[in-house]
Amino acid sequence: MFQATRHRVLAGVVLGTALSVLGGCSSTSKSSKAQVDESWLARVPEEQLGGVRDAQAERTRAQDAVTRADVAVKDAEREVTVAKQQSEAAKHSMEASKSAVEAAQATGRKPGIDEANSGLKHRETQYSAAQAEVQWRERAIETRKAEKQLRERELDLANARLRQAEMRTMKDSDDVRAKDLSESEFLAAVADAQRQTEEAQRAVDTRAREERDAHARFEKLRGYGGSGDSSND
Repeated sequence: MFQATRHRVLAGVVLGTALSVLGGCSSTSKSSKAQVDESWLARVPEEQLGGVRDAQAERTRAQDAVTRADVAVKDAEREVTVAKQQSEAAKHSMEASKSAVEAAQATGRKPGIDEANSGLKHRETQYSAAQAEVQWRERAIETRKAEKQLRERELDLANARLRQAEMRTMKDSDDVRAKDLSESEFLAAVADAQRQTEEAQRAVDTRAREERDAHARFEKLRGYGGSGDSSND
């Protein structure tokens, strides 16, 4: 009798723990239960899978967009590396011009001093433009990263919509197992993914504005420096 009671207690503990775990999972992810067993779909005739196939195609496009966004981030990182190298070169050129001014002043000849000062001013403007380009390229990296996150959120949304399409296909197929699928859970998963996508889009808009402002400052300074000596063209 004691053993039977002990077994019932242990069984109750295990069951309670399992329910607790399942409850915790559902609270942390709206899409955790909003899924259709793939083996169920395998029994649905192909001619009834139009909505699922469309959703799968959309997911593939979203996956491709994530890959492209990742490449764009890496390209932007390479561009800022080049810009920093150019900025360092412009700094050295400016320092050389300062030395030229000091040398001209030592001669006491006004024409030479004026020419050296003019050259220094030009190099200082070029250095300011090079620094502005670095700042622009850094802002561009932040924009590309935000765009990548947006693409990832769009992929999450495509996955949620695919699961929703699978659910609807199962219900339309009159499979008795589909009665246990809660349409509200699938709708909630799509709504949550849509909300996160919209948030990511707002982040992109903010980063893009900052990038445009930084680019405008760079173009203004580059114009002052003259295009002939610019290393950014």
